[in-house]
Amino acid sequence: MTDRLAREDWRDEYHRQIEDCRDRDKFLSAWDADFLESIENRLNENHTLTAKQIDKLDEIWEKATSKG
Repeated sequence: MTDRLAREDWRDEYHRQIEDCRDRDKFLSAWDADFLESIENRLNENHTLTAKQIDKLDEIWEKATSKG
């Protein structure tokens, strides 16, 4: 049960990061926007993200939030 709760907590955090990026969509490339949509769909289908997907999400989030 604890592992499941931990995963859900991270899932919420990933959704927050995606929303933060969308709020700053002027800083995103078309590829970034497509990637965010893709991983959001994965999360909504209760799939986990790979380490590479998480790293790329963090990279996009850093880029978007550092500019405004």
